[in-house]
Amino acid sequence: MPFYGWLFDPKRCIECRACESACKQWNGVDTSVNVRYRRVKVVESGKYPQPVTVAVSMACNHCENALCVKACPTHAMWRRDDGIVVVNQEACIGCQLCARFCPYGAPQLNATTGKTEKCHMCLDRVDEGLQPACATVCPTEALRWAPWDETRDQGSTVIPGYGPSSTSSPRYRVVTTGWGRKS
Repeated sequence: MPFYGWLFDPKRCIECRACESACKQWNGVDTSVNVRYRRVKVVESGKYPQPVTVAVSMACNHCENALCVKACPTHAMWRRDDGIVVVNQEACIGCQLCARFCPYGAPQLNATTGKTEKCHMCLDRVDEGLQPACATVCPTEALRWAPWDETRDQGSTVIPGYGPSSTSSPRYRVVTTGWGRKS
Protein backbone atom coordinates (compact mmCIF):
# COMPACT_ATOMS: atom_id res chain seq x y z
CA MET A 1 0.00 0.00 0.00
CA PRO A 2 1.53 3.38 -0.98
CA PHE A 3 2.16 6.21 1.46
CA TYR A 4 1.25 9.71 0.32
CA GLY A 5 2.72 13.17 0.76
CA TRP A 6 2.43 16.85 -0.09
CA LEU A 7 4.48 18.88 -2.56
CA PHE A 8 4.12 22.65 -2.24
CA ASP A 9 5.46 25.37 -4.52
CA PRO A 10 5.34 28.73 -2.68
CA LYS A 11 6.10 30.62 -5.91
CA ARG A 12 2.77 29.46 -7.30
CA CYS A 13 0.65 30.16 -4.19
CA ILE A 14 -1.56 33.25 -4.58
CA GLU A 15 -2.99 33.05 -1.05
CA CYS A 16 -6.51 32.46 -2.36
CA ARG A 17 -7.17 29.96 0.45
CA ALA A 18 -9.22 27.72 -1.83
CA CYS A 19 -7.42 24.78 -0.18
CA GLU A 20 -8.65 25.91 3.26
CA SER A 21 -12.21 26.36 2.02
CA ALA A 22 -12.34 23.01 0.22
CA CYS A 23 -11.03 21.25 3.31
CA LYS A 24 -13.56 22.87 5.63
CA GLN A 25 -16.43 22.18 3.27
CA TRP A 26 -15.55 18.57 2.44
CA ASN A 27 -14.86 17.62 6.05
CA GLY A 28 -17.71 19.62 7.58
CA VAL A 29 -15.35 21.48 9.91
CA ASP A 30 -17.35 23.80 12.16
CA THR A 31 -16.42 27.38 11.28
CA SER A 32 -17.26 28.67 14.76
CA VAL A 33 -14.62 26.70 16.74
CA ASN A 34 -11.43 28.07 15.12
CA VAL A 35 -10.23 24.65 13.95
CA ARG A 36 -8.56 24.51 10.54
CA TYR A 37 -7.26 21.24 9.16
CA ARG A 38 -5.46 23.16 6.38
CA ARG A 39 -4.32 26.75 6.67
CA VAL A 40 -2.36 29.19 4.58
CA LYS A 41 0.27 30.92 6.67
CA VAL A 42 2.22 33.95 5.47
CA VAL A 43 5.82 33.83 6.70
CA GLU A 44 7.93 36.99 6.81
CA SER A 45 11.71 37.05 6.74
CA GLY A 46 14.54 39.33 5.74
CA LYS A 47 15.14 42.93 6.74
CA TYR A 48 14.42 46.32 5.32
CA PRO A 49 14.99 47.22 2.53
CA GLN A 50 14.50 43.66 1.25
CA PRO A 51 11.81 42.00 3.33
CA VAL A 52 10.47 38.71 2.00
CA THR A 53 7.07 37.12 2.47
CA VAL A 54 6.11 33.64 1.40
CA ALA A 55 2.78 31.84 1.70
CA VAL A 56 2.81 28.26 2.95
CA SER A 57 -0.19 25.93 2.78
CA MET A 58 0.05 23.66 5.81
CA ALA A 59 -1.90 20.76 7.27
CA CYS A 60 -0.89 17.58 9.01
CA ASN A 61 2.23 16.27 7.30
CA HIS A 62 1.56 12.66 8.30
CA CYS A 63 5.18 12.44 9.44
CA GLU A 64 7.18 9.25 9.17
CA ASN A 65 8.16 9.77 12.82
CA ALA A 66 4.86 11.26 14.00
CA LEU A 67 5.56 12.75 17.42
CA CYS A 68 1.83 13.27 17.98
CA VAL A 69 1.25 9.51 17.76
CA LYS A 70 4.05 8.83 20.23
CA ALA A 71 2.76 11.46 22.68
CA CYS A 72 -0.88 10.33 22.78
CA PRO A 73 -1.48 8.54 26.11
CA THR A 74 -4.70 6.83 24.96
CA HIS A 75 -3.52 5.81 21.47
CA ALA A 76 -6.32 7.91 19.99
CA MET A 77 -3.75 9.27 17.54
CA TRP A 78 -2.64 6.43 15.28
CA ARG A 79 -1.29 5.65 11.80
CA ARG A 80 -3.13 3.67 9.14
CA ASP A 81 -1.30 1.15 6.97
CA ASP A 82 -1.05 3.79 4.21
CA GLY A 83 0.71 6.22 6.59
CA ILE A 84 -2.24 8.55 7.16
CA VAL A 85 -2.30 9.71 10.79
CA VAL A 86 -5.83 9.88 12.20
CA VAL A 87 -7.57 10.63 15.50
CA ASN A 88 -10.01 8.17 17.05
CA GLN A 89 -12.55 10.62 18.48
CA GLU A 90 -13.96 8.08 20.94
CA ALA A 91 -10.53 7.46 22.50
CA CYS A 92 -9.41 11.12 22.54
CA ILE A 93 -9.49 12.71 26.00
CA GLY A 94 -8.55 16.21 24.78
CA CYS A 95 -5.30 16.37 26.76
CA GLN A 96 -3.55 18.11 23.85
CA LEU A 97 -0.24 16.27 24.29
CA CYS A 98 -0.34 15.57 20.55
CA ALA A 99 -0.58 19.31 19.88
CA ARG A 100 2.32 20.07 22.19
CA PHE A 101 4.59 17.62 20.40
CA CYS A 102 3.57 18.39 16.80
CA PRO A 103 6.05 20.92 15.35
CA TYR A 104 3.50 22.02 12.72
CA GLY A 105 0.44 22.83 14.84
CA ALA A 106 -1.73 20.26 13.08
CA PRO A 107 -3.68 18.79 16.03
CA GLN A 108 -6.15 21.35 17.36
CA LEU A 109 -8.64 21.19 20.20
CA ASN A 110 -12.28 21.64 19.27
CA ALA A 111 -13.54 23.64 22.26
CA THR A 112 -17.11 22.47 21.67
CA THR A 113 -16.40 18.73 21.67
CA GLY A 114 -13.28 18.77 23.87
CA LYS A 115 -11.59 16.49 21.33
CA THR A 116 -8.56 16.91 19.09
CA GLU A 117 -9.09 17.27 15.34
CA LYS A 118 -6.66 17.49 12.44
CA CYS A 119 -6.18 16.81 8.75
CA HIS A 120 -6.66 13.17 7.82
CA MET A 121 -5.86 13.65 4.12
CA CYS A 122 -9.59 13.25 3.36
CA LEU A 123 -9.15 9.54 4.01
CA ASP A 124 -12.67 8.86 2.73
CA ARG A 125 -11.63 10.31 -0.63
CA VAL A 126 -8.28 8.49 -0.61
CA ASP A 127 -10.10 5.22 0.07
CA GLU A 128 -12.17 5.90 -3.07
CA GLY A 129 -9.03 6.56 -5.15
CA LEU A 130 -9.49 10.36 -5.10
CA GLN A 131 -7.15 13.13 -4.00
CA PRO A 132 -7.76 15.17 -0.83
CA ALA A 133 -10.19 18.05 -1.44
CA CYS A 134 -7.52 20.72 -0.87
CA ALA A 135 -5.27 19.38 -3.64
CA THR A 136 -8.09 19.29 -6.21
CA VAL A 137 -9.01 22.98 -6.03
CA CYS A 138 -5.65 24.79 -6.09
CA PRO A 139 -5.98 27.02 -9.17
CA THR A 140 -2.22 27.39 -9.63
CA GLU A 141 -1.27 23.81 -8.70
CA ALA A 142 0.89 25.15 -5.87
CA LEU A 143 -0.34 22.32 -3.65
CA ARG A 144 0.02 18.81 -4.96
CA TRP A 145 -0.53 15.39 -3.44
CA ALA A 146 1.03 12.18 -4.69
CA PRO A 147 2.45 8.83 -3.63
CA TRP A 148 5.40 9.51 -1.32
CA ASP A 149 7.82 7.46 -3.43
CA GLU A 150 7.26 10.01 -6.23
CA THR A 151 7.51 13.03 -3.91
CA ARG A 152 10.11 12.31 -1.23
CA ASP A 153 13.13 13.38 -3.31
CA GLN A 154 11.59 16.54 -4.75
CA GLY A 155 12.23 19.97 -3.31
CA SER A 156 13.47 20.80 0.14
CA THR A 157 12.71 19.41 3.57
CA VAL A 158 12.91 22.94 5.00
CA ILE A 159 9.43 24.35 5.49
CA PRO A 160 9.40 28.18 5.70
CA GLY A 161 8.36 29.38 9.15
CA TYR A 162 9.01 26.06 10.89
CA GLY A 163 12.04 24.55 12.55
CA PRO A 164 14.18 21.71 11.23
CA SER A 165 12.17 18.72 10.09
CA SER A 166 14.75 16.04 10.84
CA THR A 167 13.05 14.84 14.04
CA SER A 168 9.57 14.21 12.63
CA SER A 169 10.38 13.49 8.96
CA PRO A 170 7.29 15.14 7.48
CA ARG A 171 5.78 13.93 4.23
CA TYR A 172 5.92 17.47 2.88
CA ARG A 173 8.38 18.95 0.41
CA VAL A 174 8.81 22.53 -0.73
CA VAL A 175 9.66 23.18 -4.39
CA THR A 176 12.82 25.27 -4.53
CA THR A 177 13.47 25.38 -8.27
CA GLY A 178 12.64 28.38 -10.39
CA TRP A 179 9.55 28.91 -12.47
CA GLY A 180 8.90 26.24 -14.96
CA ARG A 181 6.61 23.49 -15.91
CA LYS A 182 5.33 21.32 -13.11
CA SER A 183 6.81 17.88 -12.96
